Amino acid sequence: MEQAKREIDESLKLSAFCMRRIGLSFEKHKNASAHLRQQLMFALSVCSICYHVFSEIMYIGLTLANSPRVEDVVPLFHTFGYGALSIAKVFALWYKKDVFSQLLRELVGIWPTPPLEDEAQAIKDKSLDALRITHKWYFAVNVLGVWFYNVTPIAVYFYRLWQDGDAQVGYVWVSWYPFDKHQTIAHVAVYIFEIFAGQTCVWIMVSTDLLLSGMASHISMLLRMLKRRLESLASTEKTDDEYYHEILENIKLHQRLITYCYDLEDAFSLSNLVNIVLSSLNICCVVFVIVLLEPFVAVSNKLFLGSALIQIGMLCWYADDIFHANADVAAAAYNSGWYSTNARCRRALLFLMQRAQKPIAFTAMKFTNISLVTYSAILTRSYSYFALLYTMYNEN
Repeated sequence: MEQAKREIDESLKLSAFCMRRIGLSFEKHKNASAHLRQQLMFALSVCSICYHVFSEIMYIGLTLANSPRVEDVVPLFHTFGYGALSIAKVFALWYKKDVFSQLLRELVGIWPTPPLEDEAQAIKDKSLDALRITHKWYFAVNVLGVWFYNVTPIAVYFYRLWQDGDAQVGYVWVSWYPFDKHQTIAHVAVYIFEIFAGQTCVWIMVSTDLLLSGMASHISMLLRMLKRRLESLASTEKTDDEYYHEILENIKLHQRLITYCYDLEDAFSLSNLVNIVLSSLNICCVVFVIVLLEPFVAVSNKLFLGSALIQIGMLCWYADDIFHANADVAAAAYNSGWYSTNARCRRALLFLMQRAQKPIAFTAMKFTNISLVTYSAILTRSYSYFALLYTMYNEN
């Protein structure tokens, strides 16, 4: 059990690192002061991103009230969408924190530990290595992206100072404040706040995305190992009772994985819906800005685009992987050595096959199943929105 917990914690260490940055953790606190510090950090993080999103909504409203052009409004939406998605995800993470803790404890109980067969060990190693590489790339792209945004105003300031000899430091985000933010002290305070709010959004996005993808990857891995066990069924001489006991153990594992997947899907269902709805808008707007506007933040926007594509793509990939891995369980049961067993074992295998033929899927609040088809639809909608905006921009 300790080894299983160590391996699971290792696979989710980047998620846990980001969660601690916003004041959340699945571990028990060592003392009351640590608990208080964590609560204060969480409250500060939530308040900062809520005002960050509110200030962007206010600025968008004021801009729309002045009958703006397309190029005045579109650059405001992708950062607003990212912030709104962060609020949905931190709410899901906080509200379902006990559920996630329970899911991690349940995962320890079904985690495969040595000694394993060579093929089972190969499946495990390949899955963990792929997950580790994916998490590192996603973490790096998001952190680099937000820090490019943070330092861009300073870089632009020195560039314009070198070009014209007269310049002023700008701001990280385009937001509204109920005071004159151009005063010296207010300017510094706003700049620091925007850095903190932007970084907090990234910590939230990365922690929730890596938690969901990590757990989904583990479900898929266990389903593939179950498939391997079924394929090797009746490959060695055993008694009928031993065959029946082995089949029952596989059925119980399959049922636990189905329940685990449904619990995970329920915990993330709301944030998945917000994610699916906002992804097309975020991708469309940032592509519009990259292609036609804002040369000074081109690198930042390209990293934003990369993180948006990886984020929704990662969700759809692992959801699709679980869908197909579960379907493969039914095929593996059919391709096993069932003909070498008695009638009781065959009936048990038939039950497993019928249950495995019922799809397991992540959903967006039950409105739609999430898969690679969903990813394709999101990219198609993004291109359609971009084509519309491009037409409007050319007409202006």
